[in-house]
Amino acid sequence: MAIADLILREFPELNQEQREVINHTEGSLRVIAGPGSGKTLVLVVRVLNILLQGLAQPREILLCTFTEKAAFELRDRLSLTAKKLGYQGNMSDLLVGTIHGICNDFILRFRHRTPLGNNYEVLDELTQLLFIFDYFDEIVGQEGNGKYLSRWTSRWGAIEGARSYFNKITEELIDPVKLLEFDDPFVQAIGKAYQTYENKLFDTNRVDFAHLQKLFLQLLEDTEAGTALAGRSRYVMVDEYQDTNFVQEQLLLKLARNGRNICVVGDEDQSLYRFRGATVRNILEFPHHFKTCQTITLSANYRSHSKIVNAYDKFMSSWDWSGGSKRDAFRYNKSIIPDPEGKFTEYPAVFAIWGENRKDEATRFAELIGFLKLHRVIEDESQVALLLHSVRLEHSGDYIKALEAKGIPAFCPRARGYFENEEIQYMVACFAVFLGYYGRLRGEISGRSLQELANYVDECIKALGQNYPHPHPLADCLQKFTIEISELGPGDTLDRRLSDYFYQLIAHEPFCTFIKNENRGRNLAIFSQLLSIFQNYYHYTVITERNREPLRFHFFHSFLRLLYEGGINEYEDPDQPFPKGHVQVMTIHQAKGLEFPVVVVGSLAVQLPSPKDIDRTLGRFYSRGQFEPEDRVTGFDRMRLHYVAFSRAEKILVLTTTDQPKPYFNPIWQGLPQWPYVEQDILKSLFFRLRSRIVLKKTFSFTSDLKVYETCPRQYQFFRYLEYTPSRSAEFFFGALVHQTIEDIHRWAMDGKAETLDQYKIQDLFHLNYQNLLKRGLRPIGPKQREEALLQVMNYFNQNRSEFPRIIETEVDVSVEKDNYILIGKVDLLLGGDGKLEILDFKSQPRPAEYDDRIFSYYRQLCTYAHILETRDGKLPERLMVYWTAEPKKEDALMIFPYEQSVVDEAGAHFDKVVGCILNKEFKLGKLPDKNVCKECDLRTYCTRQGDLQ
Repeated sequence: MAIADLILREFPELNQEQREVINHTEGSLRVIAGPGSGKTLVLVVRVLNILLQGLAQPREILLCTFTEKAAFELRDRLSLTAKKLGYQGNMSDLLVGTIHGICNDFILRFRHRTPLGNNYEVLDELTQLLFIFDYFDEIVGQEGNGKYLSRWTSRWGAIEGARSYFNKITEELIDPVKLLEFDDPFVQAIGKAYQTYENKLFDTNRVDFAHLQKLFLQLLEDTEAGTALAGRSRYVMVDEYQDTNFVQEQLLLKLARNGRNICVVGDEDQSLYRFRGATVRNILEFPHHFKTCQTITLSANYRSHSKIVNAYDKFMSSWDWSGGSKRDAFRYNKSIIPDPEGKFTEYPAVFAIWGENRKDEATRFAELIGFLKLHRVIEDESQVALLLHSVRLEHSGDYIKALEAKGIPAFCPRARGYFENEEIQYMVACFAVFLGYYGRLRGEISGRSLQELANYVDECIKALGQNYPHPHPLADCLQKFTIEISELGPGDTLDRRLSDYFYQLIAHEPFCTFIKNENRGRNLAIFSQLLSIFQNYYHYTVITERNREPLRFHFFHSFLRLLYEGGINEYEDPDQPFPKGHVQVMTIHQAKGLEFPVVVVGSLAVQLPSPKDIDRTLGRFYSRGQFEPEDRVTGFDRMRLHYVAFSRAEKILVLTTTDQPKPYFNPIWQGLPQWPYVEQDILKSLFFRLRSRIVLKKTFSFTSDLKVYETCPRQYQFFRYLEYTPSRSAEFFFGALVHQTIEDIHRWAMDGKAETLDQYKIQDLFHLNYQNLLKRGLRPIGPKQREEALLQVMNYFNQNRSEFPRIIETEVDVSVEKDNYILIGKVDLLLGGDGKLEILDFKSQPRPAEYDDRIFSYYRQLCTYAHILETRDGKLPERLMVYWTAEPKKEDALMIFPYEQSVVDEAGAHFDKVVGCILNKEFKLGKLPDKNVCKECDLRTYCTRQGDLQ
């Protein structure tokens, strides 16, 4: 199959190797893509070539990327290229995402075939640690001979260590029974702990990232689900394949098993994530899985100056990559070349900074940036990136201070300096005051980390007292909170959670002013998220006389100590990841996939280790034997890490150190001119233009975005835009309980098990969903509401079971791409039969009056869904229906609407208007929401003090 003529006309600059990749549309393909070789362009154009030639529809193509940001960028570039080439298909149907995200999407569709229930929680790094902490006695067990699990001397050490082993056991698909049978006390202990951990995950309806992938792999191995899933993906393309692990390799190969049309793109020289289980063997051994597999190398670098390319290529090829009789056993044999048609100005593109000490090194670095800005070599400071092995303040602080001394701001959100922000210091102080975490009430302060936290809290309280003393309203508010908690008597309970106090506090100065600054407002939003996590994992629903003291110690001595010691990153704006006017300070891992005109690389004298203990312990249980020799792993990893760092530079690469660099840097370091003793006059003559970055399209949902904004712009601002976590929501609980149980009934019917459904089975499904909602920390509904919810479900079941054979699909994702945003939604139920197609949407409320605004709003939404389905499947739904489950009789519950194209057009204009308001940040209250909305809202005190409510 040739390349479409339209592509060749629009992209004449494609080189021969890039064309070969685009032209390869059948069978397996490995693309070794060097730095700056245009791999993203090639992936995008390859997808369009497949689509333009009619080899697949957009929904039959799956693209995996390593990060969400990369997925969004790829999605938007695909959309822009499709428009450029005149392709008319719905590009929002393409499945583009991270491996974790794609696994989650498919699991949601086939969840009833997994151990997970509705509302399952995916644990991140923090919540995974807290989960193990929550069930520590059951998972880890008691201390023995001064150690936990025969290895770790502290509880948190055991939690962090066990977590790493658990992830590796899952990623390598190790049978824990084999660990129990092995003659080693630690291996047996970790195997037993893993079994308990896994059981607890599913018992509590939770899943970690590793198990998310394992469950998806098991779905792919299921005869019925696996066939459906693999059939969904005619073409599978995977970027950054060098950073995949064993379970990811297995599931990707199974996804592509039908047509074997899988293309993997990557560069083993840029493999950085061994500590997350990644292995270069996946890309190096990829062809072994197929009878025939073509390999194409993209070796021309279109990013960097020729001196930079030659320098880092020489650096990488200087290392010994041989193994056995093979010269390049652990590296694909290649040489990266500068743009063959490029013209490169002669100037010092690679040089060094060698400081007498860290302060002197940082000063010279700042002087260089000042020089580049003064002489307009760079248009903006954001064109400069400083790359370090770690950006925690102890590593990045000297550089940041030196820049500040020159009047140059630095942007380093991952320095884990969250707790140094003024708004967070004041909030921590407030909680310390009303919870009584001061003086003797703190109890014994033992250990370095606890003493550091106590000192920090003291400084926060001192600053709060100095700036907001009595009679300031905040001081009066805190006094009120303190009294109501301290005066609780035996058996007394406050109907308050910690989050409730938080929303009272942000109604007062200085917090209501902080919120007007977006960065500060988002830092407070992170605090609300952390409170929710604390309440969920430490099981504090409300404050009582009995739990107020343990709550105080758990919140400060356990939870905040963990966060303060580990550090938390500050908010990063995805729309402005590199704010103008700031030098970017980031880790080398952070810089992966990025490029900057000027790159300064530090850490050249730092001894960087590689993790080997887990592989050493568990390696004998892996499905594959050892690949890279243990004694060479550290060397390999150091070379790859710095190769990535050096190849981020476009125009100037600077290597900086205070000590003699490690010997492996000799091929790139030796003979470099040193700043300031470089040809400055030539540098002054250069000009690096600031390139504008594409703003990614945002995705908006009919229900969780548009409906929320229309209900209350301020609620949208806080809970959707700024991402505050609500304290509790009983209304959501009721609707979710009804909706999810009806969805379960539909899935049983689709699996051909409708006859097995009866009152008792439905009660079981209902109870399971109720428990799973509770596990998410939602405020439970009362007994009468619970009775009403079950009655709604049973009424629906009894009056509609005859319709179950007509079910085509439930919870159908739909999306439409607009000029500047993507609109997504979910159809509750698709019905069919006799060539007909019908849409049904559920509402767990009584049927509104005929002229209620909600009815037209839902009608507009259904017409849009129908239009999307017609565009996607070529069939227009004949009936659009809403079912009001609170109505006892079906004839009252069911509302039927005709499809009207004029309504679709009007709806599109309306959605554009609402999204425009959101994008323009128009969050001021105009017309007040319904009083019942305000009554249940966490922001009612804030709105009252703002003068919007009486």
